Amino acid sequence: MTNIVRVLIPLDSQQEQTFGLALAYAEQIAKAVGVSDVILLTHTRGQLDGTSLSRFLGPAASKALDKGKAVNLSWGGKIHAETMKTLRYQARSSVVIAYYANESLLDFVDGLHGVAGAVAVPWVPGEADGWAARWSAHVHGQEKQPPRVLIDDPVVVRALETLTKMINLSTGLGHPRDKQMANEILRILRAKGHGDPSGTIKSWAIRHNWSPSAASDLEALAKKVWSLKTKPSLSGFHDPDGRYDRWNAGS
Repeated sequence: MTNIVRVLIPLDSQQEQTFGLALAYAEQIAKAVGVSDVILLTHTRGQLDGTSLSRFLGPAASKALDKGKAVNLSWGGKIHAETMKTLRYQARSSVVIAYYANESLLDFVDGLHGVAGAVAVPWVPGEADGWAARWSAHVHGQEKQPPRVLIDDPVVVRALETLTKMINLSTGLGHPRDKQMANEILRILRAKGHGDPSGTIKSWAIRHNWSPSAASDLEALAKKVWSLKTKPSLSGFHDPDGRYDRWNAGS
């Protein structure tokens, strides 16, 4: 997922110029990667009727998109509208424009397969900043930044890499054994005095091929562990000191 072109447009979603920029970026990405389909992703179909977005599109295009039809774009591509309920998981080698985006919509985009590129226009300013940091997305109007280090504690990173290798990523923490493994690892890190990684652990996990829902479960578990009033007991865990020593030594 890291080689997908991602763009954040941190401008007013109610302005027609913002929508024009989103279309221009989608065109640029589509031509660069050799695709012609653009998906306009919103929370509901209702956002294509009686909103600023419907005004930008015009009545004919809005009506066609609302009925599930594709609309031709000036450069030869096609755009069609989808929601989180209609798109499912396959984006068919398309560029996705996530309009009126918030965290849930962008998590949905991160869970799609076959995405060639993603352009995010947030509903509220700042709402897509975490997504942009997760992927070091190009932010319109800013210089391209190097990949951000999401967790700067190398011991925590090695522990999470161990967890990522050992659990079934297709089910995340859905299996009790995998959830228990995650719980033990996080409690060992907390007991050994490491800082709370819950602010960026979700993004770290998604970047390392966890599904967004599984990454959210890991984030919730980390918050729970670091909210404990006292350091957790490690009694009953298999070789907690040996496991920690291996993470600390980089093995």
